[in-house]
Amino acid sequence: MQKLLALTLALSFPCIASGQSAPSPVELACRWSARLTAARPGVSESYQVPFELLIEQAPTGLRAALLNGSDRIDFSSTVQRDGEIMLRLDQYDAALTARCVSGAPVCTALEGEYVRQRGTSATHYAVSARCPTPSTPPTQGSQASAPQLSIAADWQFSFTDSSGKADSESNAPAHFTQDASHVEGTIAPVSGDYGLLAGTLRNTELHLSRFDGIHALRLDGHFISPDRIEGVFYAAPGHPLNFVAVRSSTLQGFDEAEHLTSVENPSELFRFHGVNASGATVTQDDAAFRGKVVLVDIFGSWCPNCHDEAGVLQWLYAKYHERGLEIVGLGYEYVDDSARSQRLIGIYRHKYSIGFPLLLAGTTDSGQIAKTLPQLRNFGAYPTNIFLDRHGRVRLIHAGFSGPATGRLEEIKQHFEDTIVKLLDER
Repeated sequence: MQKLLALTLALSFPCIASGQSAPSPVELACRWSARLTAARPGVSESYQVPFELLIEQAPTGLRAALLNGSDRIDFSSTVQRDGEIMLRLDQYDAALTARCVSGAPVCTALEGEYVRQRGTSATHYAVSARCPTPSTPPTQGSQASAPQLSIAADWQFSFTDSSGKADSESNAPAHFTQDASHVEGTIAPVSGDYGLLAGTLRNTELHLSRFDGIHALRLDGHFISPDRIEGVFYAAPGHPLNFVAVRSSTLQGFDEAEHLTSVENPSELFRFHGVNASGATVTQDDAAFRGKVVLVDIFGSWCPNCHDEAGVLQWLYAKYHERGLEIVGLGYEYVDDSARSQRLIGIYRHKYSIGFPLLLAGTTDSGQIAKTLPQLRNFGAYPTNIFLDRHGRVRLIHAGFSGPATGRLEEIKQHFEDTIVKLLDER
């Protein structure tokens, strides 16, 4: 993947011949109204995902970010060569490259692609963007007159595929807020929420989307009644899901997340292993874990929910490490390339200033969790947190994570903290 992106950069930014003057740079700073076309080789269906691409002037040059409503994801680096630009998301080993196709010296249109690793292959998404004028407002965030209906509430979503079969995560709670026609919120199945979806509700028509470097999501719905929405949710090319959403008056606890995954024998010592950045194998028998409360975090550097969780785990580690808490991350990466995987885990560690050990434990290939953590039953979510008592026994397993978009981040922080304190206080 690294070689592929380097080749893309080389092809996109050709060198200027010796003695030939460079053309005047094109102005690219704008809050671009952008669209990504989600498609996959061999799959005829595709769909477009609207988002905003912010390119702005900073003291050191251009900087850029993905915008989904109020959610901002900064690119790791921004490189401009005349009318071309490359935006890197190092944490996903991905890049968006685009060329100005209209307007000079102030660019008004960009065309390009977004390339990222997906499993063992690279996925290419076409991207187009327009710099809005007062007569063409951005796709997201438009503040038109207030709609007749309101979606601001808790909801329960049910998903089925095209044949009417219930999806593997058929029932999922959701929460939305609304300001005039602008809507933000998320859907949170047990495996973890989708991040902040943003869009509009006009009359009875609901349109939400999200592009965050991993997710390319689009939801189109229609109010059947004030308390019922029906429509289609696009989460992957070729797999549209039909949905029905109804207003919910009860906020679910964390019971479902803590009954998804279990261990065959909770009285046994929980065993794990992984390789640290120095190449040494670390197991549950390491002296650092003896007699300690241990939180085992199963994560991937490619996983947005894991990024949501990382800061919370570091906060818990800093607060309770001296009382006897240890945290260890078991990383499962896309490809069986230890150098690449350790590099991505290192970027993840640096991004969140993580002080606890992060180990490379395996890949995301089917069967890897069963092979490396055979005591687990029905594993189904990244991240998954396993709380061990001072004897190394499993006391709680929490699947998924409720990120900021759910409105429950403080609640889950408190829940994790209460669990750790209870285990630390046991003698």
